[in-house]
Amino acid sequence: MRVSVIQDLREDENEDGEEEEKVFLKPVIEDRNMELARKCSEIISDIHYKEEFKKSKGKCIFVPDTPQLKHVKSLGAFISEVKYKGAAKKDLSNSIYQQMPATIDSVFAKELTQLQSKVLYKRKHDAEKGTSDYAHMMEPPDIKHAMEVSKYQSDVSYKKDVQDTHRYTEVLNRPDIKIATEITKIISDAEYKRGRGEMNKESAVLGRPDFEHAKGVSKLLSQVKYKEQFSKEMKSHRYNPLDSASFKQAQIASTLASDYEYKKSFKQSKGFYHFTLDTAEQIHHKENAVLQSQVRYKENYEKSKGRSMLEFVDTPMYQVSKEAQKMQSEKIYRKDFEEEIKGRPSMDLDKTPEFLHIKQVTNLLKEKEYRKDLEEGIKGKGMTVFEDTPDLIRVKNAAQILNEKQYKKDLETEIKGKGMQVGPDTPEIRRAKKASEIASTVSTVPDRSFPFDGMQEIIDIENSR
Repeated sequence: MRVSVIQDLREDENEDGEEEEKVFLKPVIEDRNMELARKCSEIISDIHYKEEFKKSKGKCIFVPDTPQLKHVKSLGAFISEVKYKGAAKKDLSNSIYQQMPATIDSVFAKELTQLQSKVLYKRKHDAEKGTSDYAHMMEPPDIKHAMEVSKYQSDVSYKKDVQDTHRYTEVLNRPDIKIATEITKIISDAEYKRGRGEMNKESAVLGRPDFEHAKGVSKLLSQVKYKEQFSKEMKSHRYNPLDSASFKQAQIASTLASDYEYKKSFKQSKGFYHFTLDTAEQIHHKENAVLQSQVRYKENYEKSKGRSMLEFVDTPMYQVSKEAQKMQSEKIYRKDFEEEIKGRPSMDLDKTPEFLHIKQVTNLLKEKEYRKDLEEGIKGKGMTVFEDTPDLIRVKNAAQILNEKQYKKDLETEIKGKGMQVGPDTPEIRRAKKASEIASTVSTVPDRSFPFDGMQEIIDIENSR
């Protein structure tokens, strides 16, 4: 163990003070700030501590181990964690778990830890780092050719050759060169400054840490340097993003693309023009806009959204056949009325045309109700109906034709032959006309569930007539 022996060093301190007084002649004004800076620098600085250590470096005496030191050492060994950890590691190595035979699970866990370990992976990677096939590959001829071409085309090698060709031969021992070098040394300030620096190498007061700290504090407190640097930065030329070409181009593009300028020019030129809405060009543009707009198309689409594409009612062929049948039924009814009923005497109540017409209307309504019940009650429940077969349709058409023939026969034999005269403006005739019109419209409008059957019936009736 080493113990430092403190000696009196006042003589050295007096010598240092005399040297400082010789070098620094001007006194420094001692104020509170300087005292505070000196104390802070002494506290923070490690120079004084290192000075005492260097002075007392070779002045130590080795003291033999005393019983107290031995006791402290033994206590340190007992308290030390290193010894404790070493003993614990030894005990762990001799534990029962280490002495147990290796099971399948333990072997599998060790293999997993080795596979998942980053240390082994990095070690393997470092070992195989320079042994790859790519690192030992030979250079192919195309790569060599490319490298040579790049060297020939390089400006660096070209400039190097140029510098070698234009370099003059250096003759250092010529008398004119020696005289020129001596003159330049005499004229130059470098040698003067070098000698001055060697003279000022002695320890000065300005190099003391307290003075350096005071100078730094004064620089920090002073705003002269700060203002000087700020004025230089403000006066110097800097990049202004508002004057860049890209910013100006973006600004012009935004003004061109904006609607504000367009609306402004339109409002300014509003009163200079007169718009006529009924010109041929305006009408033509309106019609084109209506044709090209999607509002009408969407309106028609919304209206026909719930209907099927092959709906029989909306076809033009059905509309034409409906109108033709209506005109033909009205023509036949009027012809029969003028030829058979007009001018005939009245008959019994059950043989009158009003009664017969009402009877026919009731039969038609009954057939309509029957068809409705058939569609809702039978067809909607998945039952097969034989009404759609061609044989039943043919039988039905034949029955209707026979009924019409029987009705005409009764009309000719019973009403025409008895000379019945019916007034054309009587309320019974008017009611019969209205009922016949209603019946004709009901009979001509086929059911939507049997669109093609109705057309087939109309064609069969026309053929039979």
